[in-house]
Amino acid sequence: MSIRVDHVEAIERFGYTPTEARFLYLVATHSGYFTQQQFLRFAGVNPGGMGTRLTVKALEQGHIRTAKLARHTQIYNLFSRPFYREIEKGNLRNRRRLSDELIRTRLLILDFVLAHSDLDYLETEHEKVRYFHEERRVPLTLLPHRTYKGTKSQGETDRYFVDRFSIFLGHPEPASDHSGPAFVYCDSASNSLLGFVSYLESYQPLLRRLSAFEIIYAAPKAGKFRRAEAFFTRLFAPTTRVNTQHLCQYFTVRQLWERGLTSQLTRADRELLRDGDQRYQGQTLDHMYREWQASGLSPTQLNTLVNPDSGQTKMAFKTHLLPESYDILDHVSIRKNRRGSGTVRGNAHSTNDSAASSTSGTRKYLKAQEQTDEQHL
Repeated sequence: MSIRVDHVEAIERFGYTPTEARFLYLVATHSGYFTQQQFLRFAGVNPGGMGTRLTVKALEQGHIRTAKLARHTQIYNLFSRPFYREIEKGNLRNRRRLSDELIRTRLLILDFVLAHSDLDYLETEHEKVRYFHEERRVPLTLLPHRTYKGTKSQGETDRYFVDRFSIFLGHPEPASDHSGPAFVYCDSASNSLLGFVSYLESYQPLLRRLSAFEIIYAAPKAGKFRRAEAFFTRLFAPTTRVNTQHLCQYFTVRQLWERGLTSQLTRADRELLRDGDQRYQGQTLDHMYREWQASGLSPTQLNTLVNPDSGQTKMAFKTHLLPESYDILDHVSIRKNRRGSGTVRGNAHSTNDSAASSTSGTRKYLKAQEQTDEQHL
């Protein structure tokens, strides 16, 4: 990634050096949080004056705030709105206070970006939506998103790619003008894979529309690499082709049922509905149903969605070992605004339309996998 010269110069005008300016740009764009050790690794210097000068300078100008942590470690939040405005990212929500777990995830994301700062990242929600929806023609309903309901109105707002995980464009796809996107998931050092599972299921409708993509699983411990790859392989294994005519009939009957028009359903319709409820499970089919409702997809269009030519889809799974686990966050208490202002958390006014409809089967699969691993230890 080539950071725009004018953005670097804008940060330098605050009094930062070119190295400091590039580092702070990456923090603002990809994380919002950083540690002094991350800057030292990025700058390639030993602990001492250079790292201290950056944080002192940023604190004096009111660009960052600190959170005192255990083991004498501090995490800094780059929160200054004027700073973000100078690099034309005034609407980024990286400025906000986050929960400890989300801070850990942002630090892991930043570690990956700092180690691969030359990649062509889709930096913001706007850039990601523009690339996948406008350039790649993927319907908005298939992009991972969360719907926020207004607290004072009946309006709703859809936000896309709210997890903030990195996406970058790689090598050009065969016989195409497009570059194959790479999706990076940064996991913690815990033994659980449920976060990665949820991520893949959330992105699955989008990924199945692409002719080529890479998944990069990044974690501070290599112990989960094999299990993560196994789940990825299982999820994207070739599947039996869907009978599009039968699916359209099921969608029609399901819509009548959901609208309360049960008097129009015959006995055969009810049997088809029960059969379809069992046969067409999972997040991908739910997305297809919503797209069918919203756009009135023809059987041909629906067939393209549910039966992509997987033989031409090029998929790759890669791993990356991150340098830190940030386990200090397991024992830290970050100072928070008593009212929680600006803190990102789950709430009753938002729904995650990318969440899987059911993960019970996945949980059983992962449990069996973990037990198998333990037997081989």
